[in-house]
Amino acid sequence: MMKDINFIITDLDDTLWDWLAMWHNSFEPYLNRIADETGIDQQQLIIGFKELHQKYGTTEMSFAYKELPIIEPRFYPLFDTDKGEVKSILHEYYSNKKNNLRLYDLVVETLKEIKSKGVKIVAFTESYVFFTKYRFKHLNLDGIIDAVYSPRGSELPLSVYRHYQEDFWEPKITEFKVLPNETRKPNPEILDQIIADFKAKKQNSIYVGDKLDRDIYMAQKAGITSVYASYGHVIDNAQYDLLRNVTHWTDEDVKREMDFKSQPKDIKQPDYTIQRFSDLLKIFNYVKFS
Repeated sequence: MMKDINFIITDLDDTLWDWLAMWHNSFEPYLNRIADETGIDQQQLIIGFKELHQKYGTTEMSFAYKELPIIEPRFYPLFDTDKGEVKSILHEYYSNKKNNLRLYDLVVETLKEIKSKGVKIVAFTESYVFFTKYRFKHLNLDGIIDAVYSPRGSELPLSVYRHYQEDFWEPKITEFKVLPNETRKPNPEILDQIIADFKAKKQNSIYVGDKLDRDIYMAQKAGITSVYASYGHVIDNAQYDLLRNVTHWTDEDVKREMDFKSQPKDIKQPDYTIQRFSDLLKIFNYVKFS
């Protein structure tokens, strides 16, 4: 008999959309162009970007190139000035981010089907509010997810105001609940907070995420049924290697994730494992939240 579920908490990056591919397919060309057009050693750029990302607590502040001492002001026009049909370095970076932002197959259809049953759907992400709202806007997710818990992050990038009004990224329906900047997974207290905020019951709730060491471990510590999105947990390819070289995560964070990957499968097993997001429709009975 399938378990009755009326409350879902889900991760976002690499669970609903392929964040790693989006990041890699924008950052790698960005890094390569900077090295090629300025002559700066790429390894030195990698070191500089890692320091920048760790300063802000996110790998998505790469556009703040003026904060890298290794990039001299004489190179700034390469970043900001298009030359005919050739996009500037920064223009290409932004375009690649937008064009590589894609939901996994059947995510919207699955969420809508579950929501039609009256289920409450909430997200908890480590990504900062601005970047999360940006993705919600481009992926048309406003209203499909009821609320998002996300760290505030840094101030809105000034470059955004060149093309969009300040409220352009604001969702109309989905509510954003702001968390402290230092919020990091695993954080079972946040899951407890979400459950309490909505007066949900843990026995009728699930948490869906792609990281064993953060998402699944966190759900288990909070006493919530864990669903492992195995399709999003990719840490053995060139994309992840580049991320690891410039990440804002600490060395301990990276080691912990690799250790979880190498552990025997009978240790800290998730309650359920899905190969695609739509598998959620097969393993639970969804009922109205009240």
